[in-house]
Amino acid sequence: MIESVQFRNFKAYRSLDLDLEPFTVLVGPNASGKTTLLDGLRMLALLAPHPDGFPVEELIPERFRSFGVSQPIEMAFYARFGRSLGEVVVTGAGGPITRWPPLARLDEESERELSRANDKLRQFLRTATLLRFEARKLADASYSEEQVPTVASDGAGLASTIAFLKLSHEDLFGEIESALKQVVPSVRKIRVERASVEQSNVRTIALDDQTTHVSEKRTLWGNRLVLDMQGAKGVPADSVGEGTLMALGLLTVLLGPQRPKLLLLDDIELALHPVAQGKLIEVLRAIQKNDPELQIVATSHSPFILNYLKPEEIRMTFLAENGFARCEKLTAHPEFEKWKDLMSPGEFWSTVGESWIGKVPASAPHE
Repeated sequence: MIESVQFRNFKAYRSLDLDLEPFTVLVGPNASGKTTLLDGLRMLALLAPHPDGFPVEELIPERFRSFGVSQPIEMAFYARFGRSLGEVVVTGAGGPITRWPPLARLDEESERELSRANDKLRQFLRTATLLRFEARKLADASYSEEQVPTVASDGAGLASTIAFLKLSHEDLFGEIESALKQVVPSVRKIRVERASVEQSNVRTIALDDQTTHVSEKRTLWGNRLVLDMQGAKGVPADSVGEGTLMALGLLTVLLGPQRPKLLLLDDIELALHPVAQGKLIEVLRAIQKNDPELQIVATSHSPFILNYLKPEEIRMTFLAENGFARCEKLTAHPEFEKWKDLMSPGEFWSTVGESWIGKVPASAPHE
């Protein structure tokens, strides 16, 4: 898992050192740096497995450098696999574009053990998935030519993926359906139906040194989702509640055949009822118990979610007066020890907010 990350001169983070847990949730006001942290982690995951010939400058453009700063962007993370402590550092946008090798030896190991650790790190990074679901994309009928369909970052392709699992991996489909029922008990059954899907593309025609672009539309036969709900059968996906669809999308990603090892999730509450939010956390912890290598980093605006977390799993973001973002552990609050046994994490956050971060002097690595 990734134990810690460092950002230097990256967007709102002038200098940040952040420890991560197997399950970490970021909370804070809008535009305070939560999504920036997810973007940075995703960027590191994209860059690290490609040591040669990968266009780093395309993934770390100049506009990502902190405003008014002349130093280059530097991003790093530290991961542990067995006895090996890995370090990945990427520098770019205003400085020499470099990458450091992924793993450093922590203690005496055989070359075979070190090779296995390197393979695990590469696999971990390649499967990193960032999810920002849109209800409409999740509900849309879809068509896929891929051998193994997948759910896109915005939720597109969910129907095709579910259809594939129902046809080819009934056991996985059953796990997903069962998990969804735990989160949303009113769901009775997930069904798949054939549906037409309109596909648009541009065809290029070259004739006598002249090139013409022609827009084409095709109607293909794909799939759509239909759910049987308590008291209502055959409910089309676009008529199902947003929270139900988003929970289904998340569970399909986590329990499908191509499971991520690093999940980055925007808004973990997924438009769910507070009770369902608690059930979702229970299901996610059960998934992590069966797959201990899965690490989850998510954002949230829900105090209810925090009540199902350990205090040490919560990070708070805050935009300081100078325009730079800061991030601190909930447990770093000066009065946390005094109130920890009297308030739940959600109650404590709702009471103290994030403004205290701006009043507490912090060293540069926390800005």
